[in-house]
Amino acid sequence: MIKFHAGRVSALLASALVATACGDDKEPMAPEPTVLKVRLENIAPFAQLKSGTYTTRVGGSSPGPLAPGDAFEFSFTAGKGQKLSFASMLGQSNDWVFATPPGGIELYEGNTPVQGDITSHVSLWDVGTEINEEPAVGAHTLPNQGSSVDGPGAVDPDPTVRRISSPTTLSNGSMFNVPAVSSMIRVTLTHDASKREFTVRIENVSNDASTLQTSQGYKPVRVSPGVWALSTGGEPLFSEGKKDRVLGLEALAEMGLVTGLGSTLASTSGTATPVSPGLFLVHSSANTLFKVGAPDSGQGLERIAEEGNVTPLYEALKGGVSANEQLGTFTMPEGSMSAGPAKPGDAYTFEVSARPGDRLTFVTMFGMSNDWFFGTTPEGIELFNSMGEPVTGDLSTMLHLYDAGTEINEEPGIGANTGPQQATANTGPMDPDPNVRELSSLSYGTPVANHLKLTISR
Repeated sequence: MIKFHAGRVSALLASALVATACGDDKEPMAPEPTVLKVRLENIAPFAQLKSGTYTTRVGGSSPGPLAPGDAFEFSFTAGKGQKLSFASMLGQSNDWVFATPPGGIELYEGNTPVQGDITSHVSLWDVGTEINEEPAVGAHTLPNQGSSVDGPGAVDPDPTVRRISSPTTLSNGSMFNVPAVSSMIRVTLTHDASKREFTVRIENVSNDASTLQTSQGYKPVRVSPGVWALSTGGEPLFSEGKKDRVLGLEALAEMGLVTGLGSTLASTSGTATPVSPGLFLVHSSANTLFKVGAPDSGQGLERIAEEGNVTPLYEALKGGVSANEQLGTFTMPEGSMSAGPAKPGDAYTFEVSARPGDRLTFVTMFGMSNDWFFGTTPEGIELFNSMGEPVTGDLSTMLHLYDAGTEINEEPGIGANTGPQQATANTGPMDPDPNVRELSSLSYGTPVANHLKLTISR
């Protein structure tokens, strides 16, 4: 929904008209307003919040697989509604991995962090890139492929990622009894409430002399380095019943190599914050929505920056908007039938009626923050150039990210009082610096242009 104040009067006075032959004067003519379409699109490319690799055993000094008794550990901060995914190769296979379900493991049950043994949530998966030979015996399984005389293993006729059951049918038609996952690895979670930090421990609990029975006797079980991801939805590593995405999982599943998939995940990891409904002002005077270097005026900017609620600021300002100004809100993403946030891929669109000399100022919440907001400069964007022509095109470089100074800053999307995590509105501790200020790259390293695209057209 967009709200406007009508009755605009041009901020520019027309030149006096030349008198007619009869000596009559004419009233000055105000230039006709130009209707401009403003589109604010959430273009955040991030598929997961965080990701990483684990390569070196606890107590070790160099990367390598886990032998019995060894363990990998890695830690990360996380909040409610977020899920953990990870994958490591079963080293004796062609292309099998120990992994979580495609959508990951929930890290909270309500408000309670999950802790303890989570091995039951981990399965053995066939990535579908290579035929399945007898583990540790087949010529193209990892222990033997270096000495194979016929090159790499043949392509799997079923290229989809699927769970391994026991017994499982190998590519030569024989049956193989796969050891239970819990007899090979144990996965545990611990949580440090003071830091909202989880630590994952993946331990090799197999016995070289009794766990993996093959046609050539018992063989050792080894667990490769792996990759992990923290997400709020989606399937970061693979999808059951679908082909491998060719982003690096094959190299992990066949050779235990993490670099490719780890790099791919890193390039698409970040805070894919929604942006809230916002408020805009078209003006040609010093009237504006906020001031950098001064505390919030208390008229409602705080409610936008902390909650995405535009109503208080709109109600506070509408009585003071002059006839030559335009105040409005944008609340419904394109294609939506109701007000709500714009998630990645969504956009808000609104129209403004402007004349030369007018500027556009707007604000909208960085949804995963405590009190951050995206906006123009306080003075706004000039809507016309020096020739009186409308300024159109991609104006994303004119967007900024600000801290409203009303609440302390926690890790976006993770902190207990950020938008997605807080139990009730207006509950976070006060910011010791109450001034509105622009966020530096040290405070938040992702450029605004990686979050939003601003386009103005006629």
